Amino acid sequence: MSRLHLFEWEDQPWCPEVFRDFITEHLQFLARLFGFFNPVVDILVKALNQLKATQIVDMCSGGGGPWPSLIDEIAAKADIAPEVLLTDLYPNATAFEKVERECVGKIKGHRQSASAFDMPEELTGFRTIFTGFHHFKPEHAKKILEDAVAKNTGIGIFEAQERSLLMVATIPFGVFFAGLVFTPFIGNLSFKRLFFTYVIPICPLLFAWDGFASCLRTYSIEELKELTKDLESEDYHFEMGRIPVQIIPIHKMNLTYLVGMPKT
Repeated sequence: MSRLHLFEWEDQPWCPEVFRDFITEHLQFLARLFGFFNPVVDILVKALNQLKATQIVDMCSGGGGPWPSLIDEIAAKADIAPEVLLTDLYPNATAFEKVERECVGKIKGHRQSASAFDMPEELTGFRTIFTGFHHFKPEHAKKILEDAVAKNTGIGIFEAQERSLLMVATIPFGVFFAGLVFTPFIGNLSFKRLFFTYVIPICPLLFAWDGFASCLRTYSIEELKELTKDLESEDYHFEMGRIPVQIIPIHKMNLTYLVGMPKT
């Protein structure tokens, strides 16, 4: 199945906040509920220990990503307990504040817009992207990797969806249903969010489309190798792979990861 870079609503700068926040906050909730990213803890700990990193700079953080469910286990296993800094091109201040209250002193939100193409020099640390790399076309995805290499910092990219017929066929229905069921437990329950979920279900419909498009946008291992082949050197190397994840007893998927590390 060829990669298709389809339109996603949450990518659009003009997308109303009520729709974008619905999508990113539901993604964060589902990642924590199902533990999509729990299998990457050891990968992250190994990288943090090698680099002696004291801070993680999470890019494309959306509603906060999986960090509230990962940080304690990582802190317990790492040589140095890291602090996580959430960043995004469109920071969700409300979501960041909620995560900060849950994880006092462990996770902070950066309120200013931050581009993954050129992270500010003062935001130093091991970089991560969870379920965000597929949003970028190859030439832009490579810019993210080039910036990490140029600034001699580590980067970990993790995608919880995959480009397979099963995922493409089931994800839209799954996330639409999740949007209806879990909305009362997620984020800011404004009148707008409730209206566009249960009266006119635009929020879950947009979430379903973005889930469908995300699967078709996800990079394969072969495509990740192509993106990184010109960036490998004596001073910087990349590792990539797939980890089987059991979401529910009857459904498995593969989590794809890419880790870049300076050798010095």
